[in-house]
Amino acid sequence: MQWFDNLKKWGRNVLQRAGAETGFAREYKSVFELGNVPAFAQFYNFGIFPWKWVYRGFYKAWHLIPAPTISNPKAERQVYRMNAGKAICAEMAGLVWGEKAEIHVTQKNYTPQLNNSGEITNPDPLDAFIQETICKNAFSEKMQEAIEQGLALGGEAMKVWHEERHDSEGKVVPDTGAIRIGWAMADQFVPISWDNAKVTEGVFISRTAKNGYYYTRLEWHTWDGMTYTIKNELFRSDMQKGANADSQDILGVRVPLAEIYPFLEEETIVPVGESLFSYWRTPIANNLDDNSPLGVSVYANAMETLHALDICYDSFVREFRLGKKRIIVPARAVRAVVDPESGAVRRYFDAGDETYEALASDNPDDLKITDNSVELRVEEHVAALNAFLSILCLQVGFSANTFSFDQHNGLKTATEVVSEDSKTYKTIKTVQNQLKPAIEHLMRNIIDVAILYGVEHEGQSIESLVRNGYDVQVVFDDGITQDRQTNLNEGMALVGAGLLSKYTFLTDPKYGQGLTPEEAQAELNRIKSEAPAGISALDIFNTAE
Repeated sequence: MQWFDNLKKWGRNVLQRAGAETGFAREYKSVFELGNVPAFAQFYNFGIFPWKWVYRGFYKAWHLIPAPTISNPKAERQVYRMNAGKAICAEMAGLVWGEKAEIHVTQKNYTPQLNNSGEITNPDPLDAFIQETICKNAFSEKMQEAIEQGLALGGEAMKVWHEERHDSEGKVVPDTGAIRIGWAMADQFVPISWDNAKVTEGVFISRTAKNGYYYTRLEWHTWDGMTYTIKNELFRSDMQKGANADSQDILGVRVPLAEIYPFLEEETIVPVGESLFSYWRTPIANNLDDNSPLGVSVYANAMETLHALDICYDSFVREFRLGKKRIIVPARAVRAVVDPESGAVRRYFDAGDETYEALASDNPDDLKITDNSVELRVEEHVAALNAFLSILCLQVGFSANTFSFDQHNGLKTATEVVSEDSKTYKTIKTVQNQLKPAIEHLMRNIIDVAILYGVEHEGQSIESLVRNGYDVQVVFDDGITQDRQTNLNEGMALVGAGLLSKYTFLTDPKYGQGLTPEEAQAELNRIKSEAPAGISALDIFNTAE
């Protein structure tokens, strides 16, 4: 019945195109007007979107204020902004995911072969495939950026798919297939179904501009029993001239998917055991909507403090403009003429200039030239900024004085080592605990997609490599967030007392090593080859966990 399905698809496309062109088709304002989407519109409009504007550095409700002048009583100006929201997310993301963070996926039956120097001569092919895939997707670089955005908006979704190139005739170009990893910010993903552990169904929202229209593609990931389906829909809205930036968020009318995605299937049934996406959220209770699985921004409960910081910083910057000398002139010296064309009164000096003042007095004593210099309140502003920054650190989970401000260097970040007892360390660990299961899920998704499309690595199919199972290891760069020397000393003391094996010492990230099992075994072999005669081999190969 393939011909019948094609006929239905053709008829649906004709009706969609006709409805869009004639204006009879329904225009949707947002994805929340569609069926099967939870009623999270209020949470997005009053939570996620304001957090995103603050993260971007311009929130109109805060940063555009009245600034009337004589010539333009309705004039407005932008507030000078510190953009502390962006700064705290960037700092926290750098601590969560550092340069030394690693991901390894190894086969359960893999046995490393070592040469005389203790070096591995047969790297795990499964791990080699994973490293190649994440490298091609710039995973390490993109991950820190995605974590920063997730902290700002309350969470982030990651998905995996297989992509092939097509020629002008629509034919697949041989040997161009590749596994892709995509990230979606919180405003680009809406959960549909979830349980206590994770989100199982959702819709991804992606937008593009083309030929004078905004196109929005909705990618639905749903389950029907044990059947996993990915469905694509396309909507189109007019690109209105002079409209605000939010006009592109209008969903618009349904149009055929082939209008800009000619090679994308409308519906695909995927034989997998778990969803091909993962979602992680900030480790903060959602006190805006306790029925939502979505997380809240790390600064969701510090919005007033961020606003106060911008007000204080704006006052600090304008202190230098408003605190300059004033030239006082007699009122009769300020002349004005009437514009013959408009009838408006024109003054001889710039009406927006804050330098001149007019006094309605002819008393010579009132007109004396006096020194009107104003003492700049630099220290008071710096003290106020530091007070607000201390409050902000408390609200977002940083230790006191993590951020500070001085008149020479501006906003600064503390560089001292973060101990395990500090509030910053505990916050970072809770974020990592939320992130780790999502990354492990993502690695399983990569393997599932590789099996679906028969991907091979150096002549071996991925399906054959995982036949006996595999392990996923996520190692965070904890050396950044704790006193590494203290942990090293603790680990060495435990090994010396016989309470910890050298193997565990080398593989456990807590002690600052974080080696893979293969790397640890190779290192132990090197130790054995370098050990002087007389030392017991049992002391070296004490690998009991």
